[in-house]
Amino acid sequence: MRLLVLTERYYPEEFLINDLVSEWKKSGFDVEVLTQVPSYPHDKVFDGYQNKGLQTTLEPGKIPVHRVKTVLGYNRSVVRKIVNYISFAVRTSLWCLSRGRCYERVFVYHTGPLTMASAVVFSHYLWRKKCVIWTQDLWPDAIYAYGFKKSMFREWLLGAFVRLIYSACSEALVSCPGFVEPLQKRINRDVKFVPQWDTSGEPVAEKEPDGKVIFMFTGNMGVPQNLERVIRAFDQAKMCSAELHLVGGGVMLEPLKELVRKEAISNVVFHGRQPRGEMASFFSFADVLLLPLTADFAQTLPGKFQTYLKAGRPIFGILKGAAEVMIRDYRLGVTADPADIGMIAEGFRQLQVETLRHELAVYRKNCLALSEDLFQREKLIASLTSQVTDKKECQC
Repeated sequence: MRLLVLTERYYPEEFLINDLVSEWKKSGFDVEVLTQVPSYPHDKVFDGYQNKGLQTTLEPGKIPVHRVKTVLGYNRSVVRKIVNYISFAVRTSLWCLSRGRCYERVFVYHTGPLTMASAVVFSHYLWRKKCVIWTQDLWPDAIYAYGFKKSMFREWLLGAFVRLIYSACSEALVSCPGFVEPLQKRINRDVKFVPQWDTSGEPVAEKEPDGKVIFMFTGNMGVPQNLERVIRAFDQAKMCSAELHLVGGGVMLEPLKELVRKEAISNVVFHGRQPRGEMASFFSFADVLLLPLTADFAQTLPGKFQTYLKAGRPIFGILKGAAEVMIRDYRLGVTADPADIGMIAEGFRQLQVETLRHELAVYRKNCLALSEDLFQREKLIASLTSQVTDKKECQC
């Protein structure tokens, strides 16, 4: 089977789609990738690549990767970010208009705006190809969550666009259980839940008690991560034997550093962005992993949730929705209202009490068990493969 994977991000950028494409190549698929010149997250073209109109490279596994030009400056300007989204949609659509007939299947790894999937309209309606979409970010809900206000015209326009894209896809898959119902109502058809998985390798060894409790956040530091409230709550908790470690980068990194400096908040450590391969070493000295997200993103199951489970560390969920329910129901840690600083501070205090060491061990055991049961890599890859090949016996 000749398969085209459409994705905004691909190797050397670090996204889960790299692992899926590599596995499909090993299993015998004639797989190619359509993406853009790599520049994420630093808004700078990676060494060894040229930001030109169209280029094809052979990436690890001898996988042909067709790249369209990217519009840089998206980290500094909202306008340039929007132009980048539109540019990707137009360039990949033109590419599929001329070359889409060469593939039997199209698989869309949908992150960010749904405009990135525009090319499937040509692949399906012009070339009559089967297209499968795996959605990681629910549209148009994500637009409203980022601050755009609803209006009758905007709701009609976005709704029509969403229905157009999904009408071109024979299978609609989502990575979060909270996406299923709202998307089914909007497109009036079945939607299947297939979660992401973790690629970090073996679980991290259990940490020996040392009299200090390390709380750790990893990943992108943006406005949705709600880290200003988290830092203020940590300061309010007044825990001499605890430290808060923040690993990652993003638009909020410098403002958060300034907050800590200006208000003289102690025991907060910033590590900056780290390579994915180094994360196990950070998890090894963490006692509790933080999963914060504003209430606007209650339907989202953050990708780092699976990583935290695999690390085998208790989770402090400062969020609402699917992840909060799973943390509570499976006894993976504790939760707090993301809007309530006092409640977040109480959660910190609850998890740093030395007498809870036995409870922390129970949380660790439950995290590892859920990781193996619901987020097992081989099972999830088989489920996605079954959707692409029409063999449905391996569904989740």
